[in-house]
Amino acid sequence: MVTSVPVTGKDIESLKEVLLKYHEFNVLNGDLYGIYVKKPLIARFQFRNGIRLIRYNGTPAMLIWSEPRDYSSKIRAMIPFDFLYTIKDPEFFREIIFNFRSSLSIHLDIRRFEYMAVINDKNEKILADMGFLIKKGILVMQMGLENIAKPVKAVQMKKFQMENIRDRVAIQNNIFNNKNRVPINTADIFMEVSRKSYIPELSYFLLLDDQLAGYGQVTKHNNSVFLVNFGIMDEYRGKGLSRDFLLAILKETRDQGYDEIFLEVRADNDKAVNLYLSVGFIVSFNTATWVYIDDQK
Repeated sequence: MVTSVPVTGKDIESLKEVLLKYHEFNVLNGDLYGIYVKKPLIARFQFRNGIRLIRYNGTPAMLIWSEPRDYSSKIRAMIPFDFLYTIKDPEFFREIIFNFRSSLSIHLDIRRFEYMAVINDKNEKILADMGFLIKKGILVMQMGLENIAKPVKAVQMKKFQMENIRDRVAIQNNIFNNKNRVPINTADIFMEVSRKSYIPELSYFLLLDDQLAGYGQVTKHNNSVFLVNFGIMDEYRGKGLSRDFLLAILKETRDQGYDEIFLEVRADNDKAVNLYLSVGFIVSFNTATWVYIDDQK
C-alpha cells in the first residue's frame, strides 16, 4: 500500500543519510536537507508544507519536495530510497504520483507537475512509469577558452549601452520569436542589467554594414559564465555570420580573464548544436523538463 503524508522534523533528521544523497537520482535536485537546517526554527514548519514522505507498506520509499501553486506545482526534488529501483511494476509508480497529488491542498486543485532533471537510466524509467512526459530536452555544453579559432571574416561588434535598449528589445524579439514565447520589453532589460550576473563588458551587438544584425552576451552564474541570448536576425541569416560572431564573443570572454564557458541549447535545435560543436563546445549533460498532467475531471 502506498501513502503520501506530510513530513515532520523528526522524519527529516531520521532520513538525513538519504537526503544527503539527493544528487544521485538527479544532479538538479534541490538540497532539501541543506536548505532546511539553515532555516530558522520558525520558518521550518512552512518549508515542510511542500514536502511529502511516500511510504510503501509503512516503509519510507521516496521524498518529494514541491512548490505548489494554483493548478500546478514545480517539483524541486525527488529522492527515492534504493529499493525503489528494484520495482518493475509501472502501476506502483502511478500510485505514488496519485497519492502525492491527493495529499496536497485540495483548494489548489493541482493537475500539473513539472520537474527538471539530468537524464539517466535511473530517473528516466521511474519518471516515465509515474506518467511524466518529456516536454523538452536541454543540452548543457561547455568549452575551454585556451585555443579559439580565428573568425574567417572580420567581425564588427558594438557593446550594448542603455541608450540602445529599444534596439536590443527589437532584436531579441526578432531572433527568438515563436508562439510559445512572451516578447520581452524594456523593463525586462532594466531588471537584467541590475543583477549581479550581468557583465556589461560582454554584451554585444553584431554589425553588418553598420546595421544591427544580431546580439549575444555572456553572464555569470555561480562561479561560471554562460553564453546567452545569442542569435542573428531573420534578414541576415544564411550569410555565414553566426560562427564568426560566436568566435569573436568567445575571444572577448577569454580576454576578460575567463578560461571556460557554458551554454544551454534545446537538444532538438540541430543547427545551433552543430554550430557550437564546430567551434569546440562539447556536451556536458542533457537535461529535460518532465511534465505530469492529470486531465481527469
